[in-house]
Amino acid sequence: MKKVMILFGKSDWKKAKPFSNKDYQYSYEYFYSLCKKNNIQMYRASYEWYDYKKQLFKYAWVFEGEGANWKKVKNIQPDLIYDKTKSRLEVYYKKELIGERYPFINDLRFTNLIDDKLTTSLIFDKWSKKSWVIKNLGELKNILPQIHSTKIVLKPISESGGKDVQIMGKKNTSKIKKIEKENIVQEFIDSSCGVPGVSKKMHDLRLVFVNNKLIYAYIREPKDGSFLANLAQGGSLIIVPKEKLPKSLQPIITYAHTVFATFSPRIYSIDFMFDENKKPWIVELNSMPGLFFTPEEKPYMLEMYQELLDIFKKKLSET
Repeated sequence: MKKVMILFGKSDWKKAKPFSNKDYQYSYEYFYSLCKKNNIQMYRASYEWYDYKKQLFKYAWVFEGEGANWKKVKNIQPDLIYDKTKSRLEVYYKKELIGERYPFINDLRFTNLIDDKLTTSLIFDKWSKKSWVIKNLGELKNILPQIHSTKIVLKPISESGGKDVQIMGKKNTSKIKKIEKENIVQEFIDSSCGVPGVSKKMHDLRLVFVNNKLIYAYIREPKDGSFLANLAQGGSLIIVPKEKLPKSLQPIITYAHTVFATFSPRIYSIDFMFDENKKPWIVELNSMPGLFFTPEEKPYMLEMYQELLDIFKKKLSET
């Protein structure tokens, strides 16, 4: 039986269970069971559990099947790694070392490329707000006169889930006490007019792709008083049927398929906002769409899992 390792971030090996959230646990157990029926044993491990000398994972979790429990195992040498780590620079370096021994999905070059918000804003410059890189408050003050919106967006170059994103009025930047790492600054996109033909509320719209195939799309709307629509930040989710997506997105989708064609397989998402003139803007890309599905997303869960399974099978046949 082939072995596929889902690689994730920091974790305490002494924990009694790999998940604290039962909904997340259910999604992974369903997917792992599906893989096992197709002769693929799935594992779950932190990048911190890798032994660089022995070139194996000292520890890992394995799900033993329906009605069974999660079990701790040791000294695992997977045939393939599915990368689900957070986009942080120190993690990239360690993954590069692991990648010298094991194949990754996504390709690490693709992951590094699209998780960098500055790089993607340059690749998709026609549909991205101009980005400035700043390292301190002085650089932020120098940039402000070049920004035309009354609000600004300040966010880390490589992060996900809305972590450390700040949206504020230009006049309120004086309240920032310190900037400790590289951030990008962008004009604020007023998305309060909604998505044409779909929604009339503030939003962002996510499209999830496996290679050139659009699997599903959904709108995330922020909770009252917030500009951040990420589910991790309290946003709500509404599935958008593919046929209802605005036609203005198609040139961007076609361009993405063309520019990323060298990377196969590729699993990723694109987040959009529509401004008051109904123009779509790319907010960011993400190389690791979640395996957890909300109740609203359940009809699309099996299709996503089947696409991943097909990718695993093809990649494993090449190794």
